[in-house]
Parts: sequence; C-alpha cells; structure tokens
Amino acid sequence: MVPGSSLVPAGDTTLLFTSAGMVQFKRNWATEIPLDYTRAATCQKCLRAGGKDSDLEKIGTSGRHHTFFEMLGNFSFGDYFKEEAISWAWEFVTKVLGIPAEKLWVSYFEDDEETRAVWLRFFPAERVVPLGARDNFWGPAGDSGPCGPCTEIYLDNGNEAGCGEPDCKPGCDCDRFIEFWNLVFPQFDQQPDGSRLPLKRRGVDTGMGLERVARILQGTRTNYETDLFAPLLDVIARKTQAAYGDSETQPSFRIIADHTRAAVFLVDDGVFPSNEGRGYVLRRIIRRACLAALRLNARPPFLPAVGDAVTEVMSPTYPSLRDHAGIIGRVLAEEEARFSEIIGTARKLFDDLAGESDTGQIPGEVAFRLYDTYGIPRDLIEELAEDRGRGIDWDGFSRLLAKQQEKSRAGSSFADQRTVVFEQEGMRGTVFTGYDSLSAECRVVALYRGKKGEMQLVTDRTPFYAERGGQIGDRGTIEGAGFLLQVADTQYDEKGFVYHIGRFQKGSAEAVREGAPAVARVDAEFRKDVAANHSATHLLHWALRRVVGPEVRQAGSLVSAERLRFDFISFSELTEEMVRAVEQEVRTAIFRDLPVSTSEMTLEEARAAGAVALFVDRYGEKVRVVRSGDLHAEVCGGTHVERTGHILGFKITGVSSIGRNLKRIEAITRRAVFRYLDRLEDSIGTACTLLGASRDQWVTRLEKLIEQSARREEMLSRYQQMAIAGEAQRLQRDARAIAGGRLIVAETAFADPEAVGKVADMLVEGDPGTVAVLGAVAGDRLLVVIKTGKAASERMPASTIMKKISPVIGGGGGGNAFFAQGSGRKADAFPEVARTVHEMAGLA
Repeated sequence: MVPGSSLVPAGDTTLLFTSAGMVQFKRNWATEIPLDYTRAATCQKCLRAGGKDSDLEKIGTSGRHHTFFEMLGNFSFGDYFKEEAISWAWEFVTKVLGIPAEKLWVSYFEDDEETRAVWLRFFPAERVVPLGARDNFWGPAGDSGPCGPCTEIYLDNGNEAGCGEPDCKPGCDCDRFIEFWNLVFPQFDQQPDGSRLPLKRRGVDTGMGLERVARILQGTRTNYETDLFAPLLDVIARKTQAAYGDSETQPSFRIIADHTRAAVFLVDDGVFPSNEGRGYVLRRIIRRACLAALRLNARPPFLPAVGDAVTEVMSPTYPSLRDHAGIIGRVLAEEEARFSEIIGTARKLFDDLAGESDTGQIPGEVAFRLYDTYGIPRDLIEELAEDRGRGIDWDGFSRLLAKQQEKSRAGSSFADQRTVVFEQEGMRGTVFTGYDSLSAECRVVALYRGKKGEMQLVTDRTPFYAERGGQIGDRGTIEGAGFLLQVADTQYDEKGFVYHIGRFQKGSAEAVREGAPAVARVDAEFRKDVAANHSATHLLHWALRRVVGPEVRQAGSLVSAERLRFDFISFSELTEEMVRAVEQEVRTAIFRDLPVSTSEMTLEEARAAGAVALFVDRYGEKVRVVRSGDLHAEVCGGTHVERTGHILGFKITGVSSIGRNLKRIEAITRRAVFRYLDRLEDSIGTACTLLGASRDQWVTRLEKLIEQSARREEMLSRYQQMAIAGEAQRLQRDARAIAGGRLIVAETAFADPEAVGKVADMLVEGDPGTVAVLGAVAGDRLLVVIKTGKAASERMPASTIMKKISPVIGGGGGGNAFFAQGSGRKADAFPEVARTVHEMAGLA
C-alpha cells in the first residue's frame, strides 16, 4: 500500500491538480528507473475542476460526478497485465463486494480483442460492449505521458432508471448504467506531438470511485445520499430550512456539498484563493458554492459550518483536516464574505459590459470577460442575463475558455520547448548525487535544442539540483571530450530526467556523443548562496509561527542565490514590531550555529515527529526531513547549509500583502547582506557629504533641515493664499454681466493647476450665478479651468464649455456641470477661448 499524494502534483508541470491515482506513478511506466516495487495500491484524493478533465459544470445536475473524490486503485509496473487485472477485478467485485454478477456489464476499447477475450470467460457476449476511444481509451493525464486502452465495469440499475430505448447499453448518457471501476492498461507513451511510443514498462492502472462504490453498497439513489454526504446535506438543510428532496433546491444542495468538500481538501493541501492558477480554481469553486447558498437564502457565514461537517466525516482518514480546521474555516468565511460584497458589483459590471451590445444576445467575449477578468461565476452570469431577458453566446464563451486553457497548457509544458538532437534508447531517470558532492562523473544520455538556441543536456547522474519546491536550479559546467557546457539553469520533468540548460563555451552540439563520459561540476558559491536562502526560509517559517501564531502557513516560496521570498497565510496584521521580532528570532537561530541535519522516514513518522509537510513529493515511500537544530523540522527535498551559522546574516528587505490574508516577506542572507550593508554605507556617506555633517551627526542635521523646510513650506503656503486671494480680487474687475449672473474669462499669473483651481473657487464662492473660465500657460501647453455656481451650471454647464473649447486649445478635457479642466498644445490660444466663451454667453 502506497500513501496517496497531494492534490498538488509534485514535480509535474503538465497538471494543475492530481486528477487520477496514476499521477504519482507516471514515471514508473515511462522510464526504466529502478523501482522499489512493481505493484501498488492507493486511495488517492483527486480533483477535476480545471483543464480537460474538469467535471465542474456537471455538479448539481449529476448524481454521480464530483469535483473532489477518492479513487481506489491498484497498479502494475511491468508486472501483471490484462488477464490478471480483469480476473482479480471480477473476483473483488462479485465475491468481496458481493455485487450480483447478473447486474454487471463491461465495456472495452473496440480494437482491444485481448481484453474482450478475457471478459468472455465471465460474461455473455451481449454484456461485453465495444466502445470507441472517447469512452475506452485513457490518457494521457496531461498533454503527454502514459496512456492506453481501458475497460470499465458498470452496474445496471434497470430499465426504469434509463432512457427506455431498447438498445440502451453502457455508453448511453442516461442513468441506467453507472460506471464504477475503470481498468486502464498503459501501453503507450504519448509524445507532445501526439505520436505514441511503446511504454518502457506496460502495466495496469485501475481507478474505482469510492463515492460510487458506497452508493452501490448502501443502495442509495445517488452518491449524495451516502454516508459521505448525508451529514453535509443535513447541515445545509438545518441552516437554510430548505429540503434536499425538492427538485428545485436539490442542485444547490449538491453544489454546496461537493464544492465545500473540494475547497476543504484544497486548503488542507496548501492551496489558497487567488486570481491565478490553482488559487483561481479554488476561488471559483467557493464562489459557485456561495451562489448556490444564495439560492437557498442562506445567510453568511454559512460555508464554514458545512466545512466543519466535511472535517467531521473525513478527518478519521485525513487527520490533517482537524489540524487545519481553523484555517479552513477562516478561508471559507473570508471568501464567502468577499463574494457577498461582489454581488452588487457583479450586477453593475454586467449592466456596464453587457450594455455594450445592442443585440438580444450577450457576446461570448463579454461573458468570458465577466467570468475570467472579474471572477463572476458562470451561473451568476446566466442568472443576471435571464433576469434581463437576454441570452448568452455560450459557444463563443466556450471557444475563448478552451483557447485560454490551451495557452495555459502550452505555456506550462517544458517538453514543448525543445527538439531532439539525440536520445539514448532505454534511457532511465537521472540519479541525483548532489546532496553529498558538488561534482560527479557521468555519461551523456540525451541532448536537446531549446527554442531560443540554448542546449539541454541530460546525463545518467548529476550533482545539479533541478528547480523544484520553490528552489531554483543549480548552475555550473559539464565538460567532456571536445565540449564544455556552461549550465545556467537546471530543470526536472515528471519522468525523472534532469535537464542541464545552457550554452557551449567550448565545442558544439556536434562534439557531444551519446554515451560520452563527462564531468559535471556545480558552482560552489552559487550553491552556498541558494542553500543559505533555503535554510533561512525554514527559520523564517519557524519564527513567523512563533511570533505571529501557529496558524501561519506557508503558501509558496522562491529560493534563489540573490534573495528569498516567502508567501504565507496569516489572519493577523503584520505590524512593524512583529517584523522586527521575526527578524531577530531568525538572527538568534543563525548565531546559535545549530546543526542542520537530514533524515528519511515515512510521512506519518515525519508528522508524528512534528515536521511541517507541504506539497510533499510522494513518489517513494520515504520523505526527506530537514531539521534545524531543536527549532524546526520540515519535509523538504532542497539543498541546505550544514549549520545555521553558515547563513551568516539575515535581513528582511520587503513586507507586502498580495491578497486577502496572504502576506509576502522578501529577505536576503549571506553575501547579499554584506552587499546591502555596503550600499547602505555608501548612501549614508553621500548623505553626510550633502548635509555637511559627520556620520554621528547626520541624523540630527537632517532633522533640523526637515524642521526648517516645514516652516518654509508653511510660510510659502500663507504667501500663496495671499497671492491667490489677490489674484481673485484682481480678476473680479474683469467680470461681465450675463443673464442671471456674471461671467469671468481671464488668464491668471499661476501655472499650477491647483492654484488656478483655488482662484476659480474664490471667484464662484458665495455667488451661484458666476461662471469662471481661467487660463494659464504651463510650459508649452495651455491649461483651462472652468468653475460654475449652482444656478449658472444649469445655463452654462462647465463640461459643455470644456467640450466647446477643446478644439480651440488643440487638446481636450472633461468634468461635470460644476467643474471641468483640460489642456491643449496651443499655448497662445486663450484670446480665442475668450471669444468662444463670450459667444456662448451671448456677449460677442
């Protein structure tokens, strides 16, 4: 039995979420790397709410689909194959689960006669149904990787549950046949160009939906009546006074239950709401649940109670849910409150954007903009359209969504960024030796050319750490007979290969031979800088939990040679005093010169020992725990210093908020701290020179200058007010009588728009019938400020005057009936402005 992996795929850029049990085993089929086992069984958390495998839009109407679900699976990696997998599936379903054989049907891929022959041992031919690739060819899980034919097992719910057609059978969209176990036979390795090569190890990948099996064994009408969901439905009914059995409310019940369950598990795995990537999907899921709750007239905070019910049901199997219950509840409450705030905004946005079209149907690009840019759920867009009696071009919307998804997948696929120069037949995953040594003798197994001309070299073993877990890839050199590659970056793919990316300093691609010996050397100083920053992030995490509170939770990081960045969830405001305390805690840990040790153990052992586990790579049964003395332990695959004292120094250089309850700290260590101090020293020296003060007196001197400057500013302000008052008094003499008031059109002596505006205010103040049009030359442009009193604004609105004179000044402007401002390139045009305004007032 292998532990299930996180919903966040480790080291796999082709997937947004873990969508099947086989995700953590992809490289076990695709390469010939040595394996710890050739058979496995898992209970895997899965999420299908983004990308091509998304079931998001089916939730509510379907009683058998979910965004989050658990997949039971058994796997073979070059071991047993179709005959054994099918025979054991038959035995398990009919004898262990006790499902009557006469109620079972199976389907198979229409070209897979081998599978059909095995099933005919157990079924009559009429219950063994051939289906096409859409139904019975699985994968790959992303754009490339293992794939192959599959066979599915169905429960026949009887004619009364179906469509009534006499030829109804598996493959029909009705509810008669429920598929509950899919047996996939990975035989091919699909390439990014769509071609399929034989897998290095063919095998078996089965997936049985726990929710569907529970439904069958408990005899419920849908998955939602099982004991997995019933407690959630009870909470929803109690909080809303609505009934689940009502056909109008049932879809909302299902959406709330399913989506809250998905949100709880996503937050538990370290995903937090945001406007991009996984966080964006989570936000959409929560908002769909909020919208469904709104239809049931639920009053916020509502979702946290449903989340508590999820924890109550699932925490015996997933104890981390109880550990993180406080954070999960806060996230749900915050997002629900935020959604309540945007409802009114959504209606206004809808009217503003949808009003751009004068047709009865809202264009797809408008709907997509509401959905993608402003985060308004599709259901809410549809509801707003129905309220206004308008349709939506959902086909156009779908095309834009598909285009965006394709662009996202293309941008994230590392494999798409290279062409093959050569690949060794039967190449295995790269063996990493860099924990113990910064150099290694190796052999070249593959060479690729990147799209920007850079080379990507793969060796059988390497001391280079590839970018993962927020830590950037190593730099250095790989040297062989006739070539030297300067490695600028190191990347890793889900098949276990490490790509050394750079350019040749000696030789060329033609000099590199398959199987050629080489020596790989990591830049030692670069590694030390990166390791210091990575160890510092662990200490920073510890210090934040110590100072701010144990609810602090890492949400992401970047570890480079120059700096570190640490993103974290905190429901408390981060005060300046807290930041100073955190910085001091980290420095104290550095000065204690504590040993930094690593050890391997199971994930359960690591958690029992108090280690923090985030986004754990679970390809193996063991995890690597990095311990910083007696302070902090964390599951981590990165490189670290040997002692905390090797970090040398620590300085926080930035603190910011990057989302609701999401904070970011940026910091530097080691050599970067001394460079920072040198720059600071230079700045202080420059300041002393400019101030004419010594280093121990420059602050006092600066304070005196600031005080003197403040007194001068105050004096200048008084003089300016006097000048403005004098200018207003002078311009009063230029006033001309107009119907119901007076008109003042004049150039002022000021070039500052604010000062001109104050003059206009004084002219209009206390006289509602006054219209003041003032001009001022500012550089090579003419500035015009218009102010009208309340009565005058009805006869000569300021915005109307501005519109009339804009062509005259060679520019433009805007405003309202009481105030308008603009400027133009014709600096000498004010006499013409005056004539135009006088004509408007009937004085010409």
